[in-house]
Amino acid sequence: MAKVALLIGVSKYEPGLNPLPSAVRDVEAVCQVLLHPEMGGFAASDVTLLKNPERQAVEMAIKMLFSSRHRDDLLLLYFSGHGIKDDRGRLYLATRNTSKMPQGELIRSTSVSANFIHDRMSESRSRRQVVILDSCFSGAFAEGMSAKDNGTIDIQKQLGGEGRAVLTSSTSTQYSFEQEGQDLSIYTRFLVEGIKSGEADRDHLKSSAIPQHRFTDYR
Repeated sequence: MAKVALLIGVSKYEPGLNPLPSAVRDVEAVCQVLLHPEMGGFAASDVTLLKNPERQAVEMAIKMLFSSRHRDDLLLLYFSGHGIKDDRGRLYLATRNTSKMPQGELIRSTSVSANFIHDRMSESRSRRQVVILDSCFSGAFAEGMSAKDNGTIDIQKQLGGEGRAVLTSSTSTQYSFEQEGQDLSIYTRFLVEGIKSGEADRDHLKSSAIPQHRFTDYR
């Protein structure tokens, strides 16, 4: 059984998207937790950090994370940065070269779509997959998966399959928060503190449910 992680933090952006200084620090903090022998227990060779990458590098790394794996492998994808919804409400993760049209419309080919990640996860043989998104509108990650007839998404039902967990810092309509004067974003700071202190596992159970941590804020 392998434990493999891909940590992506994007702090620098093209004009039109505000810089997020904490994003790169977020991935460094998560990396420290994963490498700690009494916390994450990941080997350094199995943790990849991407700081301020462009779209192609992100997509290649995601494909490598989920490809050629075994059923019992534990795969972790963590992203800290801007999340953007297009004019049809579909979620994209912004990269270093993500751009917008003069009218503000997202140039989709410069960002990573949630559907791209969904497809790579579905193609993988691993049945132990964890996705953590510290970005605005990250709750929209569930959209694009199977939906109920009334158009609503039951996140637990649709993504709470065998060994799959998705944690998001906001709903599909909320912004995620970066607090001025803090090294880390609010969500990642509490995530890291919860793991270090043990408070993140209060019931001491390993569940396939999908916990969503939500803040009404902005990123």
